[in-house]
Amino acid sequence: MNVKSLWFVALFIAFAYGANVHAQSAVAERITGDAVNTSNQSKGVVLLAVRWDRRWNCGGFENAQLRVIAFDKLPTAKTDDAAPDIVLDEAPLVMTKPVFENYAFQVEPGEYGLSRLEIKVAKSRSDVGFFKAPRSKFFKDGQSLGGTFAVSAGEAVYLGHFYLDCHQQPTLWRYYPEGRDGFNGYLASLKKIYPTLDIEKVVFRLFQTKEFGQDYKLP
Repeated sequence: MNVKSLWFVALFIAFAYGANVHAQSAVAERITGDAVNTSNQSKGVVLLAVRWDRRWNCGGFENAQLRVIAFDKLPTAKTDDAAPDIVLDEAPLVMTKPVFENYAFQVEPGEYGLSRLEIKVAKSRSDVGFFKAPRSKFFKDGQSLGGTFAVSAGEAVYLGHFYLDCHQQPTLWRYYPEGRDGFNGYLASLKKIYPTLDIEKVVFRLFQTKEFGQDYKLP
């Protein structure tokens, strides 16, 4: 059974129940503004963007909304109720904007795997539930099924833009700016948000996944 099948089972079981996830992690720390730089040679920086708005007419539902993405440093032996090492869970409950929100984390160097995913779905205004895939659905025999990324000490790595895909069912999808010009435009926008970030050092190294995105390398 591949992770898409596991994801479908997780969605079916978890529909109509959900809980927020919050993590206090010694492995990763979100950084903002002038604090984002690569001067700390013992840590790495990961950059990504997330869209939290509702996607309408999505996979048979009136709308769907990405609620939680989380990652764990590998190897991991955490149980489903343990806090993730990196967690993104800032989806608004009411007002949403159709834009990608940028995130930067300072992390311990190493490899990280997708460890939690939550999507809110609505068949109507009154029929709302949560599709959830916990940590146990994303790891088997110590191997990551959902996807991984790696960062070294002193590196700044771009992982991708994360949003929903609506083919067949609502699911996570990893997007990216295409071509050198597209990536350079993204870096220029980052410089406005993180003025101390040395964009010349940012590495295009997408979150590697066979289930939630397609392979791509800059030409």
